Amino acid sequence: MKKVLLATTALVLSAGFAAAEVKIDGSANFGLKYNEAGLGYADDKEAAGWYEIDMNVTGTMETDTGLTFGAQIQLDSNYGGGDWMTKDGKRSLDQNYDANVFVSGAFGTIKVGESNWVASDDYGLTDIGFDGIGVDDTAEISMYGHDEDSVNDLRWDYTVGAVSMTASIDTISEDYGLALGYDAGTFGGAIAFDHDEESGYDSTSVLLTASFGAFSGEVYYADGDQWNESYGIYGAYKTGPWTFEAAVADADEAADTSYGIGAKYDLGGGAVLAGGIGSVEGDTAADFGVTFRF
Repeated sequence: MKKVLLATTALVLSAGFAAAEVKIDGSANFGLKYNEAGLGYADDKEAAGWYEIDMNVTGTMETDTGLTFGAQIQLDSNYGGGDWMTKDGKRSLDQNYDANVFVSGAFGTIKVGESNWVASDDYGLTDIGFDGIGVDDTAEISMYGHDEDSVNDLRWDYTVGAVSMTASIDTISEDYGLALGYDAGTFGGAIAFDHDEESGYDSTSVLLTASFGAFSGEVYYADGDQWNESYGIYGAYKTGPWTFEAAVADADEAADTSYGIGAKYDLGGGAVLAGGIGSVEGDTAADFGVTFRF
């Protein structure tokens, strides 16, 4: 599952209109990753360096009637996976961009474009490590919407109080997703549904969250026509700048139970030093690095 952190600070540029602005924000990470089964790089490399950059350029303007129109370009670059080397032996990094346009008002926000993830992608299990060692992938395998290749090009989001509602659809393939979330601080939860038009497969997931002082936790469950049942549990304890975490997940179609432990240290200013180690479907996996927002 792809997770994007957005910064709360932004660079505001003049766009020539009093109610118009352009903001730049994003996140990045770098470090080392290890997986006994191979990272997907050339020659089945088990350990290698890693980096990822997610940058967002968002332009908005407000009409006299109170509507906000905008456009966003999401720039992404990372080591990627799969065919990591070109034919001449040089590294071929994964670099791309997605874009969408949107309108916001009392009805919520409607987005049209490539960077609209399916509704259920907002509600997954938290992973271990600075980039994630993959425990969450086992928990979410039964949920169609958590497939990284799943993108909807039309999405509606609406929030009222602690309740959030989301609907998304791919207007070409006619895949669609629905999600209903609730966040009351101490307790939260969500239920999501996805439909794959080509195969006819449906899937449903439930996420429950709780936070009591220094302790927080998540319980995740998914059931789908293609991959049957999958589930996971995540827990964390925060003390000072430190956060200690653990997660376990399993699935009917998984080769073995996945689990991991990790720690994070808040460096301040939006930077976090993090690492984790565990087993993902029987293969040892670990990572260590830094994440930061800007």
